[in-house]
Order: sequence, then C-alpha cells, then structure tokens
Amino acid sequence: MVKSLYTGVSGLKTHQQRMDVIGNNIANVNTVGYKTDVVTFADVYYQTKRSPSAGTSTLGGVNPRQVGYGVKVSSVAANMTQSGYTQSDKTTDLALDGEGFFQLMDGAGNIVYTRAGNFFIDDDGYLVNADGYHVLGVTGESQNVSASSDIIRITAPATNANRSSATKKVNGTNVTLTVDAPSEYTNMTVSFQHAEYPYSTYANNILTLFINTDQQYNSQEEFDLAIQKALQTGGVTLPDDVELSLTFDEIPNDYLAAAGSNDVQDIIFSTTDSTARYHYSETAGGKEMHAYMDFSVNVNSTSDKVKLAYDNTMTQSATANYADGLWTITVRQDTTAADINQAIKTFMTDNPDIDVNELKCTGYTIPSGLDKAAVLTAFANGTVPADAENAFVECNSTSSTVGNYNAEASLLGVKQGAGITGAFDLKVQEEGEFSKNYKITFAYKTGYGATSAVWDENNLTINICPDSTVYDVNQAIKDAANGNDKKIIKFNNINGLAYGYGPNGKATTSVAVDDQGNTVTTVTTEYNAGYYTVSVNGGAAVWYDKNGREIAGDPGNQRDEKVGDTNIWNVGVRNKFFGGNPAVTPEGGKDSFFTKTAKSLSTFNLQDGRLGSEQPLKSITDLIIQNDGTIIGYHAVHGYMTLGRVDIALFDNPNGLAKVGGTNFKETVASGQPRVCIAGQDGAGLVLSGSLEMSNVDLADEFTNMISTQRGYQANSRVVTVSDTMLEELLSLKR
Repeated sequence: MVKSLYTGVSGLKTHQQRMDVIGNNIANVNTVGYKTDVVTFADVYYQTKRSPSAGTSTLGGVNPRQVGYGVKVSSVAANMTQSGYTQSDKTTDLALDGEGFFQLMDGAGNIVYTRAGNFFIDDDGYLVNADGYHVLGVTGESQNVSASSDIIRITAPATNANRSSATKKVNGTNVTLTVDAPSEYTNMTVSFQHAEYPYSTYANNILTLFINTDQQYNSQEEFDLAIQKALQTGGVTLPDDVELSLTFDEIPNDYLAAAGSNDVQDIIFSTTDSTARYHYSETAGGKEMHAYMDFSVNVNSTSDKVKLAYDNTMTQSATANYADGLWTITVRQDTTAADINQAIKTFMTDNPDIDVNELKCTGYTIPSGLDKAAVLTAFANGTVPADAENAFVECNSTSSTVGNYNAEASLLGVKQGAGITGAFDLKVQEEGEFSKNYKITFAYKTGYGATSAVWDENNLTINICPDSTVYDVNQAIKDAANGNDKKIIKFNNINGLAYGYGPNGKATTSVAVDDQGNTVTTVTTEYNAGYYTVSVNGGAAVWYDKNGREIAGDPGNQRDEKVGDTNIWNVGVRNKFFGGNPAVTPEGGKDSFFTKTAKSLSTFNLQDGRLGSEQPLKSITDLIIQNDGTIIGYHAVHGYMTLGRVDIALFDNPNGLAKVGGTNFKETVASGQPRVCIAGQDGAGLVLSGSLEMSNVDLADEFTNMISTQRGYQANSRVVTVSDTMLEELLSLKR
C-alpha cells in the first residue's frame, strides 16, 4: 500500500522537472542562438512477484509477474536543429548556415562554443561577444592558413611616413593615387584636367595634370604613360624625386574600347492609316520631276487596293466604285483631290449596305512641267504588282519614255497587327572615342531627292524622304562628316528602305580628266541580268549586285540569288515612322575602362593619406565578413586588406555538449573533441554577416507539452490521494 505513494511521488517529481524545462524554453523564446531542451522519461525498477518458467509436458509456460515502482527523468537533451534568421545592419552580427559552432574564449582561457553570433569589435580591435569573450579563428592574412583557435584581433599595419596616398571611387572601382619620396615631402594635391595636348603645372603644393580624355587608353601602362608624358611636357620637376603611381582595385574583363556598332530592334509605332501611293517620275531638261497620288484608309491592316482609271471625256469630275476589295477611281485631267473624295462619299451614301472603310485621297500633285495626260495614263495602265503584299507602289520612269506601272495600289500600310517595327543596323567607324555618345534622330521630308544629314556636336539628324535608300543615307552622313572620321557612321540596314544604288549601279558612261590631264573613262555594263561590272581604262573588274553592293570576285552565273530588300515601306508608312523622330544610339560603342576613368578623375588630396606609423582602428572602413568567415576592410593607404577569419568548430555528437549559460556550450567526453574548420569546408556551415540565428523554441509545441505535463502531474497527485485513502481505511479496521 505504501509503495504506490512513492510511485505517485516519483511521477510528481519528474513532471515537475519537465515543467521546469518547459518554463526555461518559453523564457528563452527570443534568446539569440538558444537551443530547445527536450525531456524524456524512463521507468525506474520492478519487483518480480513470480519468475517466468518454460512449458513442460503437462503445463504451459508461465510469464513473469512484475510490479513497477515509479518513473525518472531519462534525459534532458538540446534540440540542435537550425532555426531561422533575423536580419540586422551590423556587419559583425554573424549566423551559421549549416553545422558547427563559433569558438569563444573566456577570461580564464577556457574555450566554449555558441550559435549566438552577436559580436562587436572593442577599442583594442578584438572581436568579442557581449560578455567580453574573444572570438577565435585567424588574425591577419588568412589565405592558405589552416583553421585555428587563436584570438582574433583586427589592426591596420603601420604606414610609411614617406608615402602618401588617397583613394576615390571612380568608374565603379577604387582608384588609389600614391606618392613616394625619399623624404617626407609627399604633402600635395593632385588634380586631373582635360586638354587636347598633355602638359602639367606645379605651384604651392598643387600639381595639375592635363591629359587628353578623348584618347583611348586600353591598358594601365598607356594610362601611366599619359601621366608621365604630361609631367615631361610641362617641364615639371617634383621636389625630392617624388614619384606618382595609380592603382585600381578591380579592372573588368571587358576593359578595352569597342566600336560603336548596334542592331537596334523593336522601335515600334502604331498608325490607324493604311496608305498607298501612285508615283511617276520623269527627267526632262536635266531636272527630275515627280507626280504622285496618295490614298489612305483610317483602319489598320486594310488589304484593299485602289485602281486608277483615266477618262478625259466623262462629264463628271471623278467617279468611285468598290467591289471585291478593289476601289476603282476614274479621273480626268482637271480632277482634284477634293473631287475624288466627294465621289467616294457619294458612292458610300448611295450604297449603305456595302461594308467598306472610307477611302480618302490625301495627296495629289502633278508638277506643271509634266504632261497631265501622260501621267494619268501612266497611273491607269500597267499590271497588278507581282507581290501583292508590297506596300510601296511605284509608277515611275527614268526618262520621258513611259516604263512599267502598278495599276492597283495596295492599301496595306501596316501588314500585321497594329504597329510597324523599325530596325537599324549600324557601325561607327571610330572605335570607342565618341561612339556611345552619339544620338541619331530621324525626320521626314516630303520632297523627293531630299535625303540629307546634319551634325550638331554629337547629335546627328537624318532626313528621310519618299525615295530615300540606305545608300543615300550613308552618302548624306559621309558628306555631313566633312572628312571627320569620328563622325562616319555606316548603316548596313534601315528597316523599310531599299539598300539603294551606288554611283556604279546604273548603266552609265562617264568621262573625266584626272590631275595629270589624262582622260579616264568609266563604263558600267549589266551582267547576268542581276550584276554589274565596272572597268576603268581596262583595269581590273569590280562587281556589284543590282543594289550597288560590291561583290567579292566574279559572281558568275548566280542569276537566281535574291538581292535587295523585300519589305520596302510606302510613303505613308515612312511618314508615320520617320515623322515620329525615332532615335537610336550605338550602345555597342563605348569608351575603354581606362578612358572612362580618365574622364572621371578629379582632385586627390594626398595630405589626407599621409598618416605614418601605427594606424588606429577607425582608419579601417568598409568592413565586410565573407561566407568563409574572412574579414576584409579598407584602409586609405593600404587599400583592401584581409584582417582575419572566423573559424568554426564541429562535433561528432553535438548533443553531448553541456550548456554553461550565456547560450554557450562546453566540450564533454560525450561530445568528443572539436574539429576546427574553415566555414564552408569539411562539413562546416557558411557564415552569414548581418544576420543572427533566432531561438528554435516552438511555442505551439511547448504549450502542448505544458498541457500534457499538467495532466500528468494531476494524475500522479490522484495516485497519492487514493493511496492515502486506502491506508486510512486499513487503519480504521481496528475499530
């Protein structure tokens, strides 16, 4: 009877201990690096009332009969699972992503281990925790140094009093200007200025270097040479044999200058107009004259066509008819654009059931020098274009003799969707120097033969007209450059324009007299119906395709090769696109890294860098701690330095560690000895700077455990109460 009392008491004691652990876990729910303790129970011992026996020939086997007498705490073990992180702006706040512990040394020289990385640097440069324990690892240069358990101290090496330097962030990297001298005479200010020709001046401790920042510098040697040349040209002799040197913390892989070339795509505009043009040109009296008639429909991607008819005997000024996607417009010599538009409106009013977009005549010009009857007859005659998708409708002639004409003009101003995409493939001749700074803007001019270009500093404006070709544009740019190679830009393609004919692309014969008075005859003849050859006084032949592009060698019988452009925009599309002033910049062109740096250099105050002897901790800036624990800092004189490394301890059985308070653990015989590793190697986790590992206490689990512990304690108390009642009944038997 009494034994059950002690059994209940053992249950009360163990559940009380479990409640103590739960309370401690909840108390540390916000403790950095805290690891939850988990309690497990075990039964104590048993009294055997009957021993087990094996079966016989007459009886079966008998099981043992045992009575248990209580419970005990089997283990209280830390849950070493990794928790989440909280971010901070403090570089020396560290967390571990993976296995391992930070090493700390207390005042007595004992090493403890922790996951709580809330560290800071004290006035003496030691990396410590909140209790003043030293963080362990490697001090100073750590490359090729094995993992260690030494105290980390961050210091700046002593400087040379005869050396002065200053550093500035230029072109995305730190540029350090250093002055060395046999004496301490390094106090000066160095200023960089632009000049076309190098020279220098020196007065009142101020050195001014003038270098050409328009020149390309493709190596540090070229850059240093420019500085030395400026000193020599200026005749400057620095006192005490002072020497200057520039260093760069980081030089990119693509530091060389690149030519300004670019394939610009996806310059898109949308127009509600589908347009077409009838065009007639005639050269008479040495003057080229153009007649044209424009039509437009205020709807995208209209595939209708318009056919012109000429009847000078009809009584009406103009008539219009529409059937099966074809507008037929009949005109006479005195017809105007207003007459055509009125005829179209009359037709649409008289035929309300026809579903058609209203056509408009938006332009109608016949110069006075042309025969109207011949022009209108040319517009009315001819055949349907072989390529019905071709929106550039040309009814033209190169002489007074009428040539071939397109009788039906397609109104397909926008072929697909609601927009036209422009593309420009160009190259800047001069590499690097100005190419990235060019801005090329297009504009539209209505007159034929009006292709032109004009430079305004580094801004180029190109005027496109109805008959502009890529060749015309390149020739206009060349003329505008006026011999300046820096402003020679060549377009390999301009979307919507034919490549065009060069001076040798037409069947011509020219006679000229050279500087020595010799007569030079140039003959251009057609070859294989698609190629042209040029011979000058019987010299070697030069071959061109029908678009004026030179061909390497005799093209032979390649008569089936496709040449020229197939997507040539009509006048309306050109006007919409180029009239919107699209602009391109040859982004592929750029200055070299060193040229950009030269353009950005300003003034270095070197007296700020001459510090001399031992350096204070505050002279180190830009402190960073890498994932492998390496500590890096920047010093005005020494530049970036490796200041140390935080190393990590691993245990074969981390659950065997003993807690010693302060979220610290100590080594035990159960944990085994530590293996010190570099972070990220040999199974050690990575160091995360600016982060802290949070407590891994799960409140939901703790509250659940609290409830079960409370009920267990309550049940064991009932065992004690009932046992007492039974004992009381036993004692009352004597009465």
